[in-house]
Amino acid sequence: MQAYFQASDTGSSRLLRSAFHPDVLMHWVNGADGSLRTRTQLEWWQALDADAKAPQPATGRRQVVLDREGPFALMEAVSHWPDHAFDDLLLVVETPVGWRIVGKVFQRLAPGEAATASPSTEQEIRAVLDAKIEAHALYSHALLHQSHTPGCLYYRVNVDGVPFAWGTLSEAAARYAANAEAGIQDRESPWNILKVEVRGNVAAAKLEVRVGGVRFIDHLLLVRTGGQWRISAAAWGNPVPPA
Repeated sequence: MQAYFQASDTGSSRLLRSAFHPDVLMHWVNGADGSLRTRTQLEWWQALDADAKAPQPATGRRQVVLDREGPFALMEAVSHWPDHAFDDLLLVVETPVGWRIVGKVFQRLAPGEAATASPSTEQEIRAVLDAKIEAHALYSHALLHQSHTPGCLYYRVNVDGVPFAWGTLSEAAARYAANAEAGIQDRESPWNILKVEVRGNVAAAKLEVRVGGVRFIDHLLLVRTGGQWRISAAAWGNPVPPA
């Protein structure tokens, strides 16, 4: 987190690369029309390097651990400048080369503004999480499509003997489709929604599920775009490393 803050304050893409996994897609919602905006790490590096000669350090920073379990952490980072602030929600996981940020969504705020949400927002988010759970139960690629942004990446920790890996939503959908075509479903695995955190048009959630006697957790980031909440980044796996 400190490397991330210092990268922003000094305009250093080198520091940013030490904090983020290179495939992370940063998401936010355009306040004017509600459209989803995406920036790759490579695009962000260029923007930082372009500002390196005259960086604008934040006037204040705050970080909060929203959830931490084993090699998974869900973080909030709030940064202030004189004319605006950013409220970030971040997925952080322990990788073979150290802890890395693997997901980011943010809300841009005016000075003194707080990232609020309507009373019905959590219910809307829980409906999307239920759709994700139902997608797994039915192995439905259509429900994956409805509940996720197209570029959503899933980072995996301690899954099938692999310490760290990641894949696209389309790869997950292909596995689901193969299971569905073989008549396979999974309605037996019990899911729980453990946490929902909302910050304006972005949110984070924590889920758990037991599959074959093993407990897995999901840390998820969501964005509200086009009037609908969707999952935009995920980190999941076994929080207890194999012995």
